[in-house]
Amino acid sequence: MDIEKLIKELGKSIGKIICNKKEENNEKIDIEQMSSIDIFKIILNKVVHEGNYNKAEDLIFDELEKNNSQEVYEIAINFYNSLIKKSDEFLRKSNFPREEVYQGLKDIEKFKVK
Repeated sequence: MDIEKLIKELGKSIGKIICNKKEENNEKIDIEQMSSIDIFKIILNKVVHEGNYNKAEDLIFDELEKNNSQEVYEIAINFYNSLIKKSDEFLRKSNFPREEVYQGLKDIEKFKVK
């Protein structure tokens, strides 16, 4: 599946979830108008929704390496803070133990925008 098709399908799904209604409007998302951060957020949300936290963490660090901005840093903080709220059992089952959450928070500190 190519990235453009994936983004279009994700956009439709997210729109349905946010609006909590059936698709009534066939308004197309213009991928050319999306920023790289918009695309990153869509893909990250999909991966997190699937419960693939290791892949999500990899995506975050890749994006921080390419685009060390306050917005991406805050997305990273929010990702780890959402995991802190999960139970130890949930994290173990997700192959993302609590220690890895705390290590990730520590590792992203070097990307903090000053």
